Amino acid sequence: SVKDQTLDQQCTVTRPGVAAIASALLVELLVSILQHPLGAAAPAPTSRSDDQGDHPLGLVPHQVRGFLATFENIPVTGRSYKHCSACSDNITRAYKEGGWNFVLRALNEPGYVEELSGLKEVHATAEASLADVEWDEDSDSAEEI
Repeated sequence: SVKDQTLDQQCTVTRPGVAAIASALLVELLVSILQHPLGAAAPAPTSRSDDQGDHPLGLVPHQVRGFLATFENIPVTGRSYKHCSACSDNITRAYKEGGWNFVLRALNEPGYVEELSGLKEVHATAEASLADVEWDEDSDSAEEI
């Protein structure tokens, strides 16, 4: 059983081909970004149509979600999150100011990125809200709800 392993470890055990698929998609995305006139500022596709826009390598999705059960990949367009641990203003500012020192600190200091991005406060707020919820554990049927 792999229940006690992290999700990425479970996938490696149960779907060993996923790493190759993911890395191939990453290479294609990287090449598309590098060749796009706007580089990393390339806009996300507005639809899943076959329209390639003005880019010879096709769409440059910001995210790709894969579903092995249906052998399907779909581009996902999402909005940025102000507490994102990868691209929030605080994280990008710290990286621009600190460079490799920021990366080393992020890798070596547990909780640093969560604190800097604001995720630590988000988690604390969620935990506090959860503590305020009154659970009715005596109910035996859904009819009472």
